Parts: sequence; C-alpha cells; structure tokens
Amino acid sequence: METERGSFISRDVETPKKEVQLRVTPSEVKFLDTLAGRVYRLPVTVHNLGRCNQKIRFQEPLKPQFKLILTNLDKALASGLQMTAMVEYHPDKDEDTYDQLLISIGNKIIEIPLLGLIPACQLEIESEVNFGTLVANSKVYCKEINIINHGRAPGTFKTEYQGQLPIVIFPSNGVVESKSSVIVKVDLCADQPRIVNEVAKVSLQGRPDMLLRVKAHVVEQIIELLNMSGDKKLECIHFGSVFFGTSKIEHALLYNNNPEPINWVAIIQDDSVGEELGTNIQQRTDVALNNLPYLSRIKNIDVTTFISCIPNEGRLLPYQKTIITFCFSPKLIIDGKKNYDPSHRQDYALFLRFESVGSKDGFLRDDNNKTIKSDRFRKVELALTGSGLPVVLHFDPGNFLNFAPCFMGERSETVCIMQNRSKSLSVTYRFKKTAHFKIDPERGKIDEGCIQNVICSFIPHQVGVFKVRQLIEIIGSVADENFQSTSLKPFHQIYLYFKSVCKPSTKKVVMKVNPGISPLVSNPTGQFVVRDLPKYKDCAPVAMLQSTMTHLHNHHLSKESPKDALIAFPNDRAASIRSGDQDKHFRTIFTKIPRYNYVDPDFAYTKLERIGKQEHENYYERYIKHLRNVRMQKQAESRECMDSYNNTDIGLQPASGLKSPSLSETEIEEELSAAQCRIRRNQLLNTRNIASKETKALKTKVLKGLKSDPSTPHEKHDCSLILTPKQIHQVIVGPSVLNFGDICVNSTNTRLLHVVNMLPMHILIQLDINLKELQKTNQFSYVIPPTASTYISMVFESPTIGKFWKSFTFTVNNIPGGHILVMAVVMPVELELSSKELVLRPHGFSVKTCFMGTVGLYNHQNYFAKFEWQPVNTERGMAFSIRPAKGTVEPHSSLQCEVTWQPGFSSPERGEFVLHVNEGNTMTLKCVAQVGHTKVVFLEPRILFGNSPQGLTTWRKAILHNVGQNHAYFKVCDQSLLSTINIVPSQGIIPFGGLTVLNISCTPTVAEKFDTRAKVAIRHANVIDLRIGGSVEIADVEINPGVFNFSGTYVGATQIIPFIIKNKGITRARVEFNLQDFECFSLDFQRKLGHFTDPAFPDIYSLEVEEGTSLECGIAFSPKEVATYDFCIQVQINFFEASELYTKFCLSKSPMIPKTTPLIRPCYVQATVLQAPLRLSSTDFTFEIPLYTMDPNNKVTKTQDLVLHNTSKQDVKWTLDISNTGKLFKDGTFKISVLSGILQPHNEINVSISFCPMPSHVT
Repeated sequence: METERGSFISRDVETPKKEVQLRVTPSEVKFLDTLAGRVYRLPVTVHNLGRCNQKIRFQEPLKPQFKLILTNLDKALASGLQMTAMVEYHPDKDEDTYDQLLISIGNKIIEIPLLGLIPACQLEIESEVNFGTLVANSKVYCKEINIINHGRAPGTFKTEYQGQLPIVIFPSNGVVESKSSVIVKVDLCADQPRIVNEVAKVSLQGRPDMLLRVKAHVVEQIIELLNMSGDKKLECIHFGSVFFGTSKIEHALLYNNNPEPINWVAIIQDDSVGEELGTNIQQRTDVALNNLPYLSRIKNIDVTTFISCIPNEGRLLPYQKTIITFCFSPKLIIDGKKNYDPSHRQDYALFLRFESVGSKDGFLRDDNNKTIKSDRFRKVELALTGSGLPVVLHFDPGNFLNFAPCFMGERSETVCIMQNRSKSLSVTYRFKKTAHFKIDPERGKIDEGCIQNVICSFIPHQVGVFKVRQLIEIIGSVADENFQSTSLKPFHQIYLYFKSVCKPSTKKVVMKVNPGISPLVSNPTGQFVVRDLPKYKDCAPVAMLQSTMTHLHNHHLSKESPKDALIAFPNDRAASIRSGDQDKHFRTIFTKIPRYNYVDPDFAYTKLERIGKQEHENYYERYIKHLRNVRMQKQAESRECMDSYNNTDIGLQPASGLKSPSLSETEIEEELSAAQCRIRRNQLLNTRNIASKETKALKTKVLKGLKSDPSTPHEKHDCSLILTPKQIHQVIVGPSVLNFGDICVNSTNTRLLHVVNMLPMHILIQLDINLKELQKTNQFSYVIPPTASTYISMVFESPTIGKFWKSFTFTVNNIPGGHILVMAVVMPVELELSSKELVLRPHGFSVKTCFMGTVGLYNHQNYFAKFEWQPVNTERGMAFSIRPAKGTVEPHSSLQCEVTWQPGFSSPERGEFVLHVNEGNTMTLKCVAQVGHTKVVFLEPRILFGNSPQGLTTWRKAILHNVGQNHAYFKVCDQSLLSTINIVPSQGIIPFGGLTVLNISCTPTVAEKFDTRAKVAIRHANVIDLRIGGSVEIADVEINPGVFNFSGTYVGATQIIPFIIKNKGITRARVEFNLQDFECFSLDFQRKLGHFTDPAFPDIYSLEVEEGTSLECGIAFSPKEVATYDFCIQVQINFFEASELYTKFCLSKSPMIPKTTPLIRPCYVQATVLQAPLRLSSTDFTFEIPLYTMDPNNKVTKTQDLVLHNTSKQDVKWTLDISNTGKLFKDGTFKISVLSGILQPHNEINVSISFCPMPSHVT
C-alpha cells in the first residue's frame, strides 16, 4: 500500500532547547478500504538525522485493533541510521477506527495518527464546463463531464441548478459504482446573445458541496452588408437615373459575422411599406389619378426582370465575405402613349432581404415578438432605389426630311438639329450607313439638355425617287448575360425618314471617231466614244472579258487557247506590271497570243499557302451547304405536316364526339415539373411569388398515405437531386420552436410540425431525432409531393421531471435544412384544492345533510391524476366523511368532493383529511363544523313505571322537544341512572322544531319502589332532568294440573294432556319450560299469541301471560320406542328458577322467609310407552316431475305405495285424515286409493298415493 512521506510535528512535554533531528515516514498511517476479519500491516520508518545517537521509545496504541510489532520498545538509533517498525491493524467491525502511535525522544513526543478506514467512495468531478463561443440560433448544445469514483464503495451525487437560464443537467442524481464513472450531460440552449457564467450546486457523497461553473459566450448570428471597402454598413444602394434598356451595376460585401457557417438566400420583398414600382414621384397627384389603370398595371410587374443580384444564394464560412453584384436594368412600361416627354419617368424603390436558410414558420410571417429575439439578426435588409428614363431626342425640323432634287454626281444637304431633352443623362448616338445618304458627324454624344447640329447629305448614285429610313442607334451600358459586367451596346433605335429625287442628266453626248481600239466599246462599230469618259476612269484599264468566249478576229491556231483566258486590252500595260495571279491567263483580242504576266515572288502565295487557303474555302463551303440542307429538311418536314391537313373527306363530322386522348397523371406531372423547373439560374426569389406558391401548396394538403421512402423512379430521381439554398428556402418546416409548455410527467402530448413544399418536385424530409422523449412519433421520414403541404404529429412523453430543452435537425434530400427546438416543462402530477380549510355550517331541514359542503380538486395539467383521501384519526375519533374517497381527475378538469359531518353530541367539530396523489403531491384539508345554540325541553318531565314485573323489562317513552333555531344534539348521562334503568338512544339528534322519542326500559331485579333522575346533556345548551319512578311487583303464576300421567301411549302415536297457566298477580309474567332433555315431549299451545321459541333452543318454550289472565296449553308425548318416563319439568318465571326456588323454599327450615322472587310448584310427568299395533312403510313421500315433461293436453301422474302392516293379534281399524290438506285432494292434485279400513292381525294393505299436478300449478 502506498503511503506519503513527510516529517512529523513533535509534541513538547517541556520547552525544548533545540530541534529534534528525527524524521518519521509516513506522517500518518492510514489503512484504506479495510474489512472486518482481515489483517493489514504498514511500516513506520524512523531516520536519525542528527549527529549523535538518539534513544527512542515506542508506546503501544491504546485500541486493541492496532498493534505495534516490535520486539523491544526501547531502541537506540545511531546517527544517520534508520529503523522500521510494523503496525498491524485487524478490525472487528466495519467502521472507521482512530488511534495514535507515540514515539518518545528525550522529553519530546512525536504523534503518529493511526487511521483504519472502511471502504468508502472517493468522488471527483470537473469544476467547469466551457461551451466556448456559440451562436444564438436556438440550438441546444451539449457538453459531457465525468463523475469518477476512485474509491471502492458506491457513492451518490446530486446536481441542482436554480438559475433562470435554459441550462439542463441530466441526470440530476444517481449512484457511481466503485472504480467507475458516470457521464453527466450539461445542455445549454443558445436562445439569445449573452455571456453565460452560471453555477450549479453539486453534492458528492463524502465531500463538501461544490459548485460547477457553466460558461459560454453566446453571440448573434449576424449577416451584414458592407461597402466594398468593408468599413461601413450598407443600408441603401442608389442606382440613380438610367435609360430604359441600359443597366447599372453596384457592388457590396455580404459578411457572415458569426462563428458558424450559414446558407443564405436573397429575396425581393414585394408590397412592403415604402415600395415604389414604376411610379413618377415627380408627377402631380391629379395627373397620376387620371392614369389609374397604368398604376395598377405596373404593380403587377415582375420585379426580378429588372433587378438582379449575383449571386443570390450560397454558403458563407465563419467570418467570410463575398462580393454581391447588383444590377439595375429598368424596362419601359407603355401607358398607351407613343410619344414620351422628359417627364415620362419610372421611379423604383425596392427592398432586398438577405437571410439564412433554416426552419421557419413562413415567409410572410415576420413578427419578431412571436419569435426568438436573435432571429432578427439572421436577416439584413437592403434598399434599392433607381429611376428609369426614356431617351427623348427632338429633331428640328422633324423626323421627316425632304432633300432638294439633284442630278447624279451632285449632292443636296439639309441641317438637322438634335436636342437631348433629358435633364440628367447624356445621349450617345450612332447613324447607320444608308445608300445615297451621308451624315456628318455619324456618331457623337449629346449632353443633358444640349443640342447637336447634324448635316444630312443626299448623294445619289442612280436615277430615281428615294424614300428611306435612317436608323439612329442609341448606345449605352448593357449588362451581359451573367449580369456581372456591362458593355456599350445599342439599346434604343430612332428612325428618320428621308425623301428625295435624282433626276437624269440632259447633256448631249458627242461621239467622235477613235482610230484606236478602246477598252470600252460604246457602239457596235467601235467608231465613236464618249468624250467625257476619261474623267470617270479612276484606275488603269485591265482585261475585262473572257477571251475564250469572244470570237472576234478569230484565227486558225495550231494551239488551243486556254478556256479560262482573259482578254488583254492593248492599253493595259500599266496594270500588267502588277503582281498577278498565277492561275489567271491573258491573251490578245486578235491574235489570242498569251500575254506576258508578271508574278512577284515576294507577295505571291506559295504552293502550301495556296493549298491551305483552298482548304479553308472548301471547309466553309461545306459548312454553309450543311446548314442549308438542314434548313431545307426542316422546311420540308413542316410542309409535310401542313400537307397532312388535306381536303379528303373520310366521313367524320365536326363535334361528333371524337375526343383527344387524355394524359395520365404521371405525364401531366412530368410536363408540369419540366415546365416549372425552367427557372432562370440567377433569378431572384420574391415574396409575392413565394406567397402564391405557399398558398397553392397549403390548399393541397396531403394528410394520409405519405411514404417514408421514395418508391417510383420519378420520386427517386427527385429525391436524389442536390438542392440549392434557394430551393431549400422554399421548403417550410416549422414552427422553429415546438413548445409543449407545462406538461405532466408520463403524459402524451402532441404538437404539429408543418411541412410546406413549394417546389415543383418531390422532396424527402428526414427528421434526425435520437431523443427518447419523441420516440413515440409515428414516422421520421416523409416523401412530400410537389407543391403540397402536410403536418407531422410530434408526440412527446417524458418520464423525467424538470425543464426540457433539446433540439433536433432535419434534412431535405439529405441536405441539412435546419433544426427544431423542443421545449417543455415537465411537472409532477399535482392537484389543487379549492380551499385548504372547509367550514361547514347548518343549512336545510335534513338532519343528515345539514352539515355538508364541497371541496374542489383541480387538475390543471394534461395527465389524469389518481387520488385518495386518508382521514386523520384522533382520540376523539373522526366525524367527517368525504366522497368519493378515491378516484381520478381527468386532465384540465375538476372534481367536486362532498364533505359531510356526521352530527352528534360527541362528534368532534374539527377533522383533517390528507390528500395523496399517486406519484404526485400531498395536501391536507382541514374541516370545521360550526354548531349553533339551541333549546330542548321534555314534554313530560316525569315517567312512572307502575307495577313493573320483577325480572322483566318494561318500556316507557319520553319525548324531547327542540324549541330552538338549530338542530340539537343530546346525550344521556349514564352516571345519574340506576343500573336497572336504560335509555335508548343514549345520544342523538333533535331537528329544530321537532320531536325525538327516548325509549326508557326498566328491568328490576328486586321488588321495591324506586325514584331517580336522568340527566340529558344538550350540546351547546343546558342539561335537562327527567324524573323516573315506579314500583316492582313479584309475579304469581299457577299451573293446573301440576302432574301429567301418560299411561299406555303407543310408539309412533301422540298423546296430549291439556293444562292451564293462570297469572294471579297484578303484573305480567313470563313462563319458560325447559324440555331439552326430553325429546319425546313438547308443548302445544291453543293460542299462538304470546308464545315464542328460540331457534337455537327449540326445546325451550316461553310464553307471556298478562295479569289476571290464563292460557290453555297442552303437553304432547310422541314416543318413538317402548319406554317409561318419570321426571319433573323445571319452570322459570321472569327468568327466575321459580320451580327450583319453590323446592328450596319448601325444604327450608327457616320460619316465615319473606317472598322476594316468583315461586311455582314443579310439574311432574309419568309416562308408559306401548308397542303400536299398526306399522307404516313410510311417513314421507316426495314426488318429482321435470318441467319439460309437463304437457298442457296430457296430465302426468306419479304414484307411490303406502304399506300398512298390523303387528298385533287383534283387528285394527285405521283412517287417513285429509281434512287439514286444503284443496290438494279436492282438485285432484293428490289422490289416495283407500282412506280407511279394518286390517286383520298380521296382515298388510297397499294404499296408492297419486300425484297429478295441473299445468298451471307451481309447487
């Protein structure tokens, strides 16, 4: 076992003069993780650091668990040497043990603590959780820390965070096993920017409480627009004035000012406040109101056709900047006028929004109060302003110019004044070349509001009338196809209309004879030439004709002339010295002799150059021929299609029911998808189009049959496409926060997650959920049809109490689309009481419900709550009752429990009920009953018991009258009553204004007179008295005869001897005969009144005889065997053993003892049993007929036989008496074959007994 080393602090016995030079290792001996019954050893080393010898003395530890293993406790240690002693520890209990080992050196003592520690936990946790820099995007970030147990025993921990920030620590408590660790997750929701520096209390077993610090720096997710220098935020871009058809480009920087990458998209905001579309803000109001159709038409223009943003979507890395190019290209919107003046301008003020792509509630919902505050920094708005102006050029004298007629070779000029009426933009123009006309200058620039003089000349080259259009091109900056740059191009055209006449010349041509050969022959003879011809020749005469085609002056030659030879005129010598073409041949006109042709080698093509030139000519010739063939083929195909509609009659009538085949849904879907997908790559999104798409998608709700995976080829193709941020932005998955609110633990809660697909294609939405609280959601993957919407039922159920902040991500076509925050406050099952104290006051006339009230149980949560009321019993008892005593309260409902106080004299006025909610809270309901004052009197203040029989109970009635205003509660005080007096009920209720009867019984045991008082206490009133008096009489009963002699009674027969019981006294008497020991004897009473027997003791007969009356009775003897009887019947009178007391009284030798109890003479019985002369086979007959055999038409009869046997030696006359059987024999239900007869000695007779029930009889 490892132990630490160190020096000891000595304990002074006397003040030392110098320090002890001794070192003991270790400084304390600690036995860790010890168990009872085992032995542990650790060494102790003593080192002498001094210069002299030291005498050391060891002292044994006091406790027996520690033992010092050393042969001699006194040691001498030389300088520089050391010695080792062994300390042994053998615990006998699993508990910590403390002691010390003392080492004496002279007058100093060194203490070495000895510790024996049982296995314990040694928990350790990190003291800080740092999330670093986070973005306030409502995402839940998680960090894990470990609680490590270095000990050998399990240890418990508990964490508690009481702050207000969205921080959740889970698990909040638990057990860490020995030599293991537990992961604790700390969740932080970055809902808004802040600096987080919170502490959570951590309790570790065996250690003092510590604080866990949670740190984070939550920053905004900011998108910024900066100018190109990057030092200033950009809020507006002013394009200024631009001609219609031209473009102007501005640049800005889009800056992702947060530590996380974002996908962004640019959106034009339509119909926003302050928007202007094509209106003339300089126009008067009355003029604008006169042109309302034009204003309504310009409101519907597509803004994206003249405003572009390149790029308008993308991804920015943390703190990355990208250049955004804005292009403004206004287009003229015609309002019905053909001529435009400088005031015809169109002003634009638009708003462009840049925002990040993610989960959202909708594009048109921009209520910052309903969203998390940090969302407003996830977008930035840019204002764009600009004006479109028309090109307004005024021509003086107008657009139609008439030139004066002239002859060919002459010219006619006109001055045109061009005026730029635009006051803000200059105009750059260019005149296109037109035959016979010339403009000077052909191009130029006219500043705003300035004029330019242009000379237009008519120079005809032929005779005729000329009407032409002169095209004027207006040049400006026009954006390229990618909208990234501009170039100067014509963007507008203006036409001037020229008209003039070229007259033919009237000069006479004088011909003269030309003796030479002229290259230009004017007549067939060649004798006359035009005199003015030489002044029109600007070049040297050359060969003009193909000599092979001329036959002038043909001669017979031996050699054939080349076919492509040209004529060489006699006067073309000046041209012949030039470098000629090697492939051209010349000959004279007469002799056709080849003429010399000079070829300059410095300028002539080489052979290879000529071949290359020819190849290029052939290539372009073939290319042009190919294009012509393709064009001609297409034209031929179109002609064939047109020719298919011929006039041939095939017998069909128009509109006769022939219909075109309808397209299938798949073909329609593919055509729509292909047509809608043709969107310009650089086209901006705008809120108007998105709103219409969203409305269309919301109308197409798909609630059933959504697939989890694409199945058709079309779906697989669409769901495999990689979507751009612009496309992902057109998929709404929201709300971004699923707030379940305050919910109950283990309750099932549902929130709807809406999905809107505005794309013309299928998309695959996948929810990346690994939260166990959402695992009851039915499906996590959905294929959404094109331009459709649906909702997903998110089911949340949590078994853990506390705040819940978690987030999950989702993908669109496997591309991250955002995250959803799930919030909930999980609360325990809880019921609320409408009142913690219920006061019951008397109301109503009913005694049972006069003290009744209700207490409400309110369940404000979304889970049913099971409850049970438990009364708190006290020494006085519990008089309150509540119902229902247990039950269930449904979610968001209440239940009224009825509390009733059982009124009574002794009922406690206070009580408590404890409400136990299953897996929930516990509350106490206090109940108080307020009883009012009242007054009660007896209607008769005295009750008299006259001539009460001794030993019997006599009853009288006393009436209590409640003359008060409240119900009265009484109790009879037993302390003041005689033991023979009893009053029932002993306590009860007297309704106000009502009566209550008290039944008073008197059961005297002694014959005497008595007078007593009964006290009745009234609750919240006085005590009233009732006087009770009377006299007790002894019963006097006589039985005549007192002796019963049964002589010759047959076995099976019954003989009855009558007797009379006579009450001679002045009070009633109760007479009881006990025949329990004599089964063959019973009493027969002619009058049943007053006679009763106890079912538990059927052989004891009791009867009451009123005073002065008598009762006729009989004793019946029914023997079952031959025997003789001689016994006394003991008689009890008024529960006194009267016959026994009579016997004792008669045998008593005391003279004249007074009579204190009833006395009566015992009854003597003597009986002799004889054998019966007639024996019956059976005395009991049972007939059973099943109901299903009963037939209304046919009677069913059952018959049994009775056998009579004469066992005597004499004739026996017998008779069956059916007089007491009612109508059973008269209506034929029972029939007996023989009712009487005489039977000879030792003979038998069979008597048939038939049972024939009627169908209507029920037996």
